[in-house]
Amino acid sequence: MKNFFRNIEVILGSIAISITVLSVITNVILRYGFGIQFAWIEEVSVGCFIWTVFLGATAAYKDKALIGVEVLTQALPERGRRFLELIIYSFLFVLTATLFYLSYNYTVGSDKITSALEVSYVYINSSIVVSFGLMTFYSLKFLVKDIILFIDEQRSVEKTNLVGKE
Repeated sequence: MKNFFRNIEVILGSIAISITVLSVITNVILRYGFGIQFAWIEEVSVGCFIWTVFLGATAAYKDKALIGVEVLTQALPERGRRFLELIIYSFLFVLTATLFYLSYNYTVGSDKITSALEVSYVYINSSIVVSFGLMTFYSLKFLVKDIILFIDEQRSVEKTNLVGKE
């Protein structure tokens, strides 16, 4: 159960992409094999695909698997790298929290409904809220971890300096 919640975005994203693939295949078989077409299948596949994209982005963010340019960080000494990471994670926390807030307001204010199923777009748009909510949580987690590491490194440097002066 612990692994389930640890990998919730991967599990839910896998379910969503599976539904997307199965619904598209079903729609193709029904359309070309039997001449039957259901508009709601397309809406389900698009909705699940949107959830897949945002959950996948969250999973990549959590695992720090997004593409980054490391030319600047590689040129810095270790303490400089740590300090730059603190700045970056602070910025990312503010950015993801802002996007979470904006996506929440957008989703709550959405009154559109889908044409075939006639369900609210809130169910689709909430993928954005969930994604940026989780990214905000992970940003805070990364930031706190880096602050603790930075403080511990500072203490180690101070202890080393004190021992060296004796």
